[in-house]
Amino acid sequence: MIVNAHDKVGTASVRHGLWLAGVLIFTVALMAARLAWLASQRQPETTAIVPGRIEPPAKPAALPATPSRAILPEVAKMPASAPSQAPPVTPPLVAALAPPALTPPVVAPVAPEILQAPAPTPAPAASDGFALIPAGSFSMGNALAASGDGHPNELPRHTVQLGAFRIAQHEVTKALWDEVRTWGASHGYTDLPRGMANSSTHPVHSLDWYALAKWCNAHSEKAGLTPCYTVGGAIYRTGSSAPDCKWSASGYRLPTEAEWENAARGGVTDKRFPWGDTISHREANFRNEGGEPYQSGTSGDHPAYSAGVEPYTSPVGSFAANGYGLFDMAGNLAEWCWDWYGPYRAADLTDPRGPASGTLRVYRGGSWRHNASDCRVADRYYSYPGGSYDYVGFRLARSGSP
Repeated sequence: MIVNAHDKVGTASVRHGLWLAGVLIFTVALMAARLAWLASQRQPETTAIVPGRIEPPAKPAALPATPSRAILPEVAKMPASAPSQAPPVTPPLVAALAPPALTPPVVAPVAPEILQAPAPTPAPAASDGFALIPAGSFSMGNALAASGDGHPNELPRHTVQLGAFRIAQHEVTKALWDEVRTWGASHGYTDLPRGMANSSTHPVHSLDWYALAKWCNAHSEKAGLTPCYTVGGAIYRTGSSAPDCKWSASGYRLPTEAEWENAARGGVTDKRFPWGDTISHREANFRNEGGEPYQSGTSGDHPAYSAGVEPYTSPVGSFAANGYGLFDMAGNLAEWCWDWYGPYRAADLTDPRGPASGTLRVYRGGSWRHNASDCRVADRYYSYPGGSYDYVGFRLARSGSP
């Protein structure tokens, strides 16, 4: 029998078609089986993660004593944001039979809470750097003379009535002195000395009393206030004359001796110091070598400030304030006052301003070079107003209430 070539080709085509149909049916069956398997493995839908916001886990019962250092680098490596949901992945057909790899969601580690000690409470602050000392009376002089404290010129103890006044919380710094001095040089204050200090934040020193009075006037004029000091009715700007003081003026001035002692006591009565009856380098910058029974702690100059050469001053406000919010009322630098020096009077006084004239001016408060006894609030010092010393500075006062 002769078989036609066309019949052979047709038969082969039919067989090939049947084979392809079988492969297609098998493939469809496999895909259906895979889809069914995927449906059975589908996880419940979860809430999408919002970029930049991580909900904290439930707080553990207790935090470890030391935060784990292994957690922190992982936090640092976290991306800035994350997609809202994972994109769909379609595996190639050749991998249809292989189950997909399941990737667990990434949960950002949370660093344990670190507890910090609260910041120390600062002393009461005034918006303009001045504390208001309320009107009232106080006992001026040495309350502990019977126990052997002090010197005869701290007696008799007497009652003083003072009107309200304001006093600077800090001693005048070199930075403030330079600012006003520069302004004053072009406004008639041509002989203000440079002054000295260990740095701009330390109190200025080595200034005579006359320079302070002139500088107070310059500071007042610069601030648009009425100067307090005059000579012959004119504003005191140059020279070394003893000025008059206009107490009702709004400008800056030196405190009177009574104002200074009342402010230094800080509302505390019958105590040696602004804070109590004992002193150490924890409370003030002074030379702890007097041997008094009420001094304690490290001896000699203050160890934190005695490097280099004298004077061993400290930045203003380095120690705690007194009850009125005033710093360095004992130690660091002693402070010039307005008054001529003279003995106390036994009679009660109202707003005393010292003798009408004299040879010596008062300074108070003790300094870095004074011992414990010299830093008592009742202690009185005096010197020639033309002298300048590396242990005497000043602070400002103003009359009346704001």
